[in-house]
Amino acid sequence: MIVKFHARGTGGGKGPTQYLLGRDGQREGATLLRGDPEQVAALIDSSRYAKKYTSGVLSFAEADLPPEQKRALMDSFEQALLPGLEARQYSCLWVEHQDKGRLELNFVIPNLELTEGKRLQPYYHVADQRRVDAWATVQRAELGLSDPKDPARRRALITPRDLPPERQQVAQQITDGLLALAAQGEVRSRADVLEKLTGAGFQVA
Repeated sequence: MIVKFHARGTGGGKGPTQYLLGRDGQREGATLLRGDPEQVAALIDSSRYAKKYTSGVLSFAEADLPPEQKRALMDSFEQALLPGLEARQYSCLWVEHQDKGRLELNFVIPNLELTEGKRLQPYYHVADQRRVDAWATVQRAELGLSDPKDPARRRALITPRDLPPERQQVAQQITDGLLALAAQGEVRSRADVLEKLTGAGFQVA
């Protein structure tokens, strides 16, 4: 599980709610878990502040989780993100997405404290990142969730997103070949890698 905050937050209320649920509320793979989309949109629209809402996602490698675990994660995350606030003091929309073959719990929080109408800043990166990271670490450990920092999950090949598909395919083939040679004990060092590549006709810059 990873926690990601989006940079957006300055538009109208229909932007984030319709993105999460679809224009007609029927986005495929989306499920409303908690909150009132119309209320959240209205609160965002009523805000006089520059940044009107905070949004992000809890993204999982797992395809799904039991409903009680989702509820516990949402409760715990809100408490970690908004310490000292009661549920009546803020509004939070939670929408589940499963259209990417894995679970995502998306959230949108209007940047308003509801009892007094004052500005609310749920997340300030410089001050809050360590607390949120600590929360995620505890949740992964307690619930046995996948850890993106686990060395076993580290990718052998990382390519730029704008790399043409044919070059990505070649890079993957080269990587797979080198990994196979390493598994056979034929590649044990950088020098071995260079030798295999140049021997296969590649020019190493």
